[in-house]
Amino acid sequence: MIKEYSIAEVLPGSVLSKSFYIRHFESMEDVGIEWPHSHSFFSFVWFTNGSGFYVIDSEEYEIKPQRVFYVAPKQVHNWSLYDNTQGYIIFIDQLAGLEMNLNYAFPYIDIDDTDALLHTSILENVKEELSQKDELSIENIKAGIQYYSHLLYRIAKKKQVKIYQSNALVEQFKRLILSDYSKLCTIPYYADILNVREVKLNDTCKKILGISAKQYLLNLKITEAKRLLIYSEQNINEITFRIGFEDSSYFARIFKKKTGLSPSLFLKKYRKLP
Repeated sequence: MIKEYSIAEVLPGSVLSKSFYIRHFESMEDVGIEWPHSHSFFSFVWFTNGSGFYVIDSEEYEIKPQRVFYVAPKQVHNWSLYDNTQGYIIFIDQLAGLEMNLNYAFPYIDIDDTDALLHTSILENVKEELSQKDELSIENIKAGIQYYSHLLYRIAKKKQVKIYQSNALVEQFKRLILSDYSKLCTIPYYADILNVREVKLNDTCKKILGISAKQYLLNLKITEAKRLLIYSEQNINEITFRIGFEDSSYFARIFKKKTGLSPSLFLKKYRKLP
């Protein structure tokens, strides 16, 4: 079972009351958390130095200088770090993150060296505000993080990275799917629960995500299947039924179409055996 951590569980007691947290990556305390895991909060990790690999929802990405990783609540992640890893880590609780529209669809953004000084200045200012105790500190922290996230959004747009910001209907649709992975319902069923017409749900998904409602549903299902194939001890048939597929051959076809590998080859390649 993948452990999900709150901010309170991964931070020292002195900052448990805060909705935001920022610190130099290399000064983070080791609190003995399990890997892989997921968070109940949003996080950014900016690596200013170092190397390794960051695995987010079973996709592996290279860690390198000036790369900022974004992880949303519920995303399973793990990393392998090499020597001299440095940078910043930022935590934003889920409510504050949703208020700030932090739902971007990119796993990472690369910052140009010429922009690094500006990003450092912003994060150092936010870090300083965390040590203040007056009534303005929370508002200044929120403004600084929001400005920082907007800069990342602009960089992503400039570099033509696939991005989107949250949409209420899409987020409701996602929460409905995630609320019970054991069901694979029709799009008309989800539209009825959401009190919208099927065409409205489909058009909104295409506008915001670039894919149909059905493809988004299948993408979420396959992402969960990948997590289970890598991190659980269940076999393929058990996973097939656990995520709502009654036909294992249909699941296998969809899985291969989405990942390029059959479930059996994916399991053989990625499952970490004892």
